[in-house]
Amino acid sequence: MASLNTLEPWLQPWANWIFRYGQSLDGRLVVTSARRSLADQIRLYNRYLHGESDIPAAPPGRSKHQIGQAFDLAQVGINPHDSRLLPWLGKWWMHYGGLYGGVKDPVHFGLR
Repeated sequence: MASLNTLEPWLQPWANWIFRYGQSLDGRLVVTSARRSLADQIRLYNRYLHGESDIPAAPPGRSKHQIGQAFDLAQVGINPHDSRLLPWLGKWWMHYGGLYGGVKDPVHFGLR
């Protein structure tokens, strides 16, 4: 699994807070992505373009993941589009000024 420790240092406390809160509600919550390399972003973007993933990925060079300002969460065994936890966490994330991917990208937590 990915590590929130790869995020920008000033973002890590906030990301760790929302992750720990989510895990207190459902222990299946995991970090699936944080900072990404260019190669990882290209791979995910191509998967999305080819219909191999219904979770969108930004074009390489335009993802907050590449600069350590975004992370993805998911629950093991639950389709992210069916999760009730992710939107709940997203509301809290937005309450504190973050950007949540919403219905289209329910795993995405980042910055505006």
